[in-house]
Amino acid sequence: MNAFMNTTTQNAHAILDDMVTLRMQLAAIASQIESLKPAFFDACATLDTTPIKLDSAVISRTLTVGQWDYPNHILEQEQRLKRLKQQFQTTHEPTGGRQIIWSIRLLV
Repeated sequence: MNAFMNTTTQNAHAILDDMVTLRMQLAAIASQIESLKPAFFDACATLDTTPIKLDSAVISRTLTVGQWDYPNHILEQEQRLKRLKQQFQTTHEPTGGRQIIWSIRLLV
């Protein structure tokens, strides 16, 4: 039984190490993507067409979500609704969610 637990623990550590390694690779790729974005946007603007069709991808242009300056009476209603929701949450149990999530904080 002890040998089984030792093997299981070794497997668990190997899985954790693999996950951390992949997350480090993902962070490096995300950094490369952020660095390339300005040149990518310039290249898309230079072609000035949508969609841009490549052999391995189609690049489309979309707009971000619009923003509005709401009048005060609407903002006040929104604040009242937030307070009502908070009060409801303190007196009722959630109907969903509360899933266990493991997170990784890279130290490098």
